[in-house]
Amino acid sequence: MAAPVQAMEAVVTAVRPAGARDVVSLTVAGGPGTALAGARPGQLVVVPVDPLAGRVLPEVHWLAGVSVDPVHGTSMELLLDVVRGTAPGERMRLLGPLGSGFRAPASPVPTVLVGQGVGAVPLRWLAELLRARGCPVHVVLGADDPEQHLDLVHLRRHARSVVLALPPDLPAAVDRVLDGEASDAAVLYAAGPVRVLRDVAARGLRRGMAVRVAALDLATDGVVCGTGLCGTCDLPVRTTDRDGRLVERVLRPCLEGPVVPGEWLVEELR
Repeated sequence: MAAPVQAMEAVVTAVRPAGARDVVSLTVAGGPGTALAGARPGQLVVVPVDPLAGRVLPEVHWLAGVSVDPVHGTSMELLLDVVRGTAPGERMRLLGPLGSGFRAPASPVPTVLVGQGVGAVPLRWLAELLRARGCPVHVVLGADDPEQHLDLVHLRRHARSVVLALPPDLPAAVDRVLDGEASDAAVLYAAGPVRVLRDVAARGLRRGMAVRVAALDLATDGVVCGTGLCGTCDLPVRTTDRDGRLVERVLRPCLEGPVVPGEWLVEELR
């Protein structure tokens, strides 16, 4: 079950450059009882509209990390565009955590994480949690510009291997990892544009892997509200009903996900 959602007042305590994005640390009032205590990678936070501050569109961000300490309080990390100009001391009103996130395997097994562009943000935190659970982690990332890759220093600290590729080369890189150093991997996690997720999920499913994907593209040109009101993220999928029959329906990832089974997106099933 997803953590309860609540409005939070957060204060930016540190900003560290990481390519085209800043790793932004924030503190939130409250300890183990806060809604963030049950948060997982793949969940979202929303910065609501604030006309008085000149902001008429919401900001939707992936959670990039959460730490709950009964003494020092609750902190979170977000990866925000450098151009936003986030600075220590800034106060942010947040709504979250929203949606359902990635779950770690019940027992330690080798895993593969695949992401492209800004959509790969949830994998940064996921890699850290999987390693803490004893799961070997292999990461494959695609981006047009090296500056667009995730916080690579952090990722390399927690993953056994990190493979970087241009977007056109990402499918081949995934195949090499799945058939090479991660040939024993049991679970594949993916985040990024939906068209990329469909292809990556199919490659994992053909190899008998469990596949989970974050089916929400925050890099879309349309406005994404993160709360299920705008309908921008609506996604046609094919799932099974209570009788086990395949049915076509429209998924609203910010409400029914964002993390969903990879087989829901595979084109061969559509």
